[in-house]
Amino acid sequence: MLRNYLKIALRHLLRDRTFSLLNLTGLAVGMATFLLIFEFIASEWSANRFHQHFENLYRVAEVNRQGEANNFLAPGIGNVLKSRFANLQNVVRVAEGIGTGVLTTTGDDPKVFREERVVYSDGDFFRAFTFPFQSGLNTLDQPQTLALSVSLAQKLFGSANPLGKPLSVSNQFGNTVYTVTGVFEDFPQNSDLQTNVVLAFSTLNSAANRSGNDWADPATLQSGFSALYLHLDDQTRVAELEQQLTKTVHGLNPDARDLSYRLQPFRDLHLAPAFIYPFQTFGSLSLVASLAGVALLILVIAWVNYVNLSTAQSIRKAKEVGVRKVVGARAGQLVGQFLTETLLLSAGGVLGGLLLAVALQGVFNEFIGKPLSLTVLSQSNFWIGIAAIIGLTALASGGYVALVLSSFNPITALRNQFSRSKKGGFSLRQGLVVFQFGISVLFIVATLVMFRQLSFMQKSPLGLNLSQLLVLTGPTVATDEQGDRNASFKQELTRLPFVQKVAASNNVPGVGYNFGTAGITRPKPAPGDDKKTYRMFIADQNFFDVYGIKLTQGRPFTQAEADASWNNAPKVIINERAARQLGYDPKGPVAGRKLIWGKEYDIVGVVKDYHHLSMHQPIDPVIYLPSVGYSYFTIQTEVRDLPTKLASLEALYKRTFPGNPFDYFFADAAYDRQFRTERQLGQVFVAASLVAILIACLGIFGLAAFAAQQRTKEIGVRKVLGASVGSIVALLSKDFLKLVLVAIVIATPLAWYLMHRWLQDFAYQVALEWWIFALAGGLAIGIALLTVSFQSVRASLVNPVKSLKSE
Repeated sequence: MLRNYLKIALRHLLRDRTFSLLNLTGLAVGMATFLLIFEFIASEWSANRFHQHFENLYRVAEVNRQGEANNFLAPGIGNVLKSRFANLQNVVRVAEGIGTGVLTTTGDDPKVFREERVVYSDGDFFRAFTFPFQSGLNTLDQPQTLALSVSLAQKLFGSANPLGKPLSVSNQFGNTVYTVTGVFEDFPQNSDLQTNVVLAFSTLNSAANRSGNDWADPATLQSGFSALYLHLDDQTRVAELEQQLTKTVHGLNPDARDLSYRLQPFRDLHLAPAFIYPFQTFGSLSLVASLAGVALLILVIAWVNYVNLSTAQSIRKAKEVGVRKVVGARAGQLVGQFLTETLLLSAGGVLGGLLLAVALQGVFNEFIGKPLSLTVLSQSNFWIGIAAIIGLTALASGGYVALVLSSFNPITALRNQFSRSKKGGFSLRQGLVVFQFGISVLFIVATLVMFRQLSFMQKSPLGLNLSQLLVLTGPTVATDEQGDRNASFKQELTRLPFVQKVAASNNVPGVGYNFGTAGITRPKPAPGDDKKTYRMFIADQNFFDVYGIKLTQGRPFTQAEADASWNNAPKVIINERAARQLGYDPKGPVAGRKLIWGKEYDIVGVVKDYHHLSMHQPIDPVIYLPSVGYSYFTIQTEVRDLPTKLASLEALYKRTFPGNPFDYFFADAAYDRQFRTERQLGQVFVAASLVAILIACLGIFGLAAFAAQQRTKEIGVRKVLGASVGSIVALLSKDFLKLVLVAIVIATPLAWYLMHRWLQDFAYQVALEWWIFALAGGLAIGIALLTVSFQSVRASLVNPVKSLKSE
């Protein structure tokens, strides 16, 4: 019986090649899109879940009265917690970013590498987190010891055993020689903690290893620069521990009494459990949720397309069903036959989707910026899921078609009267066409709005200039005369003929600030003013001029103030937002007034508010501090003959800062990287729109072909009576256009609501104007017209004599 079912099913599929190809293409495209998006979502959801104790791991955050969370704490808190709380299995302090530097091996042929991913941590690091060791000890309990990743160990030592060998680390804390005590496997891609070098935090206990950077003392309770992770036992109650932590820190530091301490589950470190979430996460829940919605809708559209075409074909099989019923076929046999046909098509569509996904994997990886692979193909659960999808598709779509066909009255079917009926599958097909084009309109609107918002953020006046600014990364190897070297380098830069202006700072627009702090007020402050947070930015006297930031009052820093640094020359510049937060009117005299931050500081200037970061967030209150310790040098120059200029800059840099690698980037490119998520999301919806429209067009193309075949005799009669090609095209198109118009009417308010919600994530946003929805609707109508018109024109050009002979 099954063999007979398969033979008949294959015969049907080959006989109706056009419909079979349309069905297979729709299912394959939908399945490939779903698979590629699914592997990205699976990668995001799996982040950090490979750790053995991830359910018992937490990150500590301090939360102020405004509900703002900060994950960088004073490392001394970790020491106290470890000694006072017996229910803490492990306490891990992780200081990222501060250890960036140059690694140098010893011997006759030393190797030198600049390494960005360097962290300071404790011996508990490898006990709390599951990062397998290849060799050596998985502890960092002794000062001046370190562990390397396998890949970095091979770069530094080749095939030699690195254990016990000395390695010089030069960074902002000077030059320190460490001993390699362990080699760990490279961290997996789905880990938010990423490093190639873990240095023993206890190394910084010695003031000699800090080079005067006392803020980096691991015992400090003042400077917040390390993340704190806790491994709890199974009996610990998180809410009680949060209260105990808060009480303990308040006892250690009275200045922290306005802060509470919360525990962020490690499982939520990458993606938050809700959109409204106070803690920092490494991933984007909105991006993942949007992609999940897109993947499911594309798969549903492909299924809808299959149902549409199958119900259309069912009418053509009415006579066959009538004959089978007359000769004694039972309903169960008919259902089995058509389910077999559906299973074959579904399996073929899924197989085509798998092959298409594999072919497009490289393109998809470039698009998302992650080296993903279809590793799910090797997992048994995946194939169980695929089998379930094929089975559900067959039951949902094929089952409906089979039940409709098996319920036909054999006399009605043999007389072919069903084809003229307005009952049965027609209303369902109309609803499914409306659904397909409604989703297509939704995707088109989303694409238009996202790219308008992206364009708005990129092209709106920022209040600063970023063009033709080349940024050189400052030295990571600190020396005693670092300030003098920085000043000498700036002076030498100005002597290069192609350098127009030079500025130095400890960060750059689009990347971030230097730190945030509270406790700043004007003299005689209002109650609660000392609880407000300010962003602090370190810059020299030329920063505002080079970046085109307008001073509305006062003056920039002087050379003497920059050389003396803010500790010795208590001068600051503030932006208008900071002036308002301090209680000063930016339109009145602010330059010449004072602010209190432990001691009095003179406000020597006020700058006009500008967008230091993207328009995702409002402009921050910023206080600018003078200094000579710089992380970046920004030069204004023309981009022509760039290789020659870079060669000159590199030679000067290496003469001034020996042992430091030469790195650079463009200021506008660094600022533009903030829009990566929006650009990705916009591109996703462009692709989704194209896929949805393609599948919808495949369906409407098949339905138009079916409608033309069903009305062959009518078209012939109309042509004999003098109907034009245009009138016949209009006749066959109007029913489809009505459905598209209904889809537009239904999709428009839904699209408005969803995009309005999406735009709420931006402090500055575009308006949802009427023409966006009109354009989306117009595109949907135009695409549907082109698709239907092809079949309509083809039908209208058939010889009427041939048409009249068809029935």
